[in-house]
Amino acid sequence: MNVFWRLVLAYYICAVLFYNQSFFSWRDRKPLLAWGLQVAGYFLLGGALTWPYLNLSWPLVGLVDVPAVVCLAAFALFEATNNKMMVYRSGQQKGHVLTFVVHDVLALLFILLCAPTKVLYETGNLMAEPWILCAVGLLVVTKMFSVFIFMAEQDLYGRDVPTMDESFVTMLMRLIFYLMTLLPGWRWVLWCVVWLWACRMARQSRLMDFSRFALYFSAFGSMAVGLLVKWSFFLQ
Repeated sequence: MNVFWRLVLAYYICAVLFYNQSFFSWRDRKPLLAWGLQVAGYFLLGGALTWPYLNLSWPLVGLVDVPAVVCLAAFALFEATNNKMMVYRSGQQKGHVLTFVVHDVLALLFILLCAPTKVLYETGNLMAEPWILCAVGLLVVTKMFSVFIFMAEQDLYGRDVPTMDESFVTMLMRLIFYLMTLLPGWRWVLWCVVWLWACRMARQSRLMDFSRFALYFSAFGSMAVGLLVKWSFFLQ
């Protein structure tokens, strides 16, 4: 499953580049150029991360084995087109969370169907190299949780796009929860409780301005991802 997780990492790295208000605004003005830039980004980054496996045949959408570069091109074209679902809007419009979930499920399903899984059949191991899983977890708790929380708050409150300061502070908060969960043993529980209390006090005193939903989803979501990554280490 190394190819699968490496393509997932490429997908989330591209999310850092392409899931933001500035890019979406530019995409609306120059759609063809933006689409071409996304295709190039997914293709080049996916190829760089899966370089050791480009000599293998990959299954194109699980149907027929083709050269790896063909699947990489299909991956890039599909993700660039799929990203048109992702839009940041203000106001009381609904369905943003559903759009986010459908978009990501389609992206990950397409990657799974194009990644060679012979090793999975032989070993039953779904995991990849620890550094890949750690990096995927880091991007999920920082960037992808930021997008999900914003989409949820759009549905709940009709909120505006978060400021740069708010985005940075909340991503840092989740990153600390995630990294503490990776500590060996059970000491992480105490540190996470202390950090949650500190974040709660900072929010109540208005030192950090974010919703209660953002606080608790960030805390427990980041710890859950950290535990999954740490658990995967024992399956190597």
